[in-house]
Amino acid sequence: MNAQLSPAIELGGGLALKHTEGFYIPRYTVSGINLYQGLGLYTTYEQRNDVVFIDDFNGDGNYQRYTMGPTLSLNSNLYAFAGISPFGPYGLGHSFGKVRKEIGLGLVFNPVTLRIGYSNWVGTTIGVHYRFQRGSTQGFQSKRPVKAARSLLPAEKIVETVIRQVDTIVVTKEVIKEVQVEVIREIERDENLVLLTKVYFRDNSIQYVPESFQRLQEIADAIKANASSTIVIIGHTDPRGNEAYNFNLGMERAQRFANDLVLKYGIPAQSVEVRSFGKAEPVSEDNSQNRRVEIFLKK
Repeated sequence: MNAQLSPAIELGGGLALKHTEGFYIPRYTVSGINLYQGLGLYTTYEQRNDVVFIDDFNGDGNYQRYTMGPTLSLNSNLYAFAGISPFGPYGLGHSFGKVRKEIGLGLVFNPVTLRIGYSNWVGTTIGVHYRFQRGSTQGFQSKRPVKAARSLLPAEKIVETVIRQVDTIVVTKEVIKEVQVEVIREIERDENLVLLTKVYFRDNSIQYVPESFQRLQEIADAIKANASSTIVIIGHTDPRGNEAYNFNLGMERAQRFANDLVLKYGIPAQSVEVRSFGKAEPVSEDNSQNRRVEIFLKK
């Protein structure tokens, strides 16, 4: 159980918020987490000076207590702990009738853990710990380590796709270096385009609707059957929103489909162009029919 979790050491402090006799107590904790099969061990030391309490046998106003017990990792972000303190500062005999018990949870936000518990005699306990862990896979981590790992792949395994993008807004030709693809800008639609099929997208998204996703292999096979033709992919949106936003969304939809053709289905990148008409050509009052890319064969 939980054998895949990495061992960790936690050091931290906190407070027992209110003893039954009316004072709070600073706490210091050392924990070994996931030492074996998700199990660990912790110990806590509490001390508060200059207080008055019934069990002050020496009369020096110093409260001390030791608590220890096991921890159990429930998943990578959460563990439970439970402890007992049968021994007071002056030996077992002075603790009869007031055995301390506590339970609680540790919430892991690497490298910090928040511990919240409850103990008889001192009520709610809280603490903040710093976690030392080698090869950590715990906590609510970003995906940056994954991206870093991908950058270490051999250069020959990194696929770069160059696809021509064509839109119909500006009468100029230029290369946009930022996106590393050739963008041809022209004013008129080609007359020698033959519609092959359409692919539909979710609202305000570049994700396919399920029906279109299921047809991608079929569409790729039809394109491969016309290998001598240039493939022109034109992205469209529904008419809501401003022109600039919808033009960019249409281009992103066309680019998404083009990337899938090249990377997943082996269509040569040099035979594919992408364009966007944005919201300029709605075909239906049903906006689900307008959120589309059209795939043409250029004869």
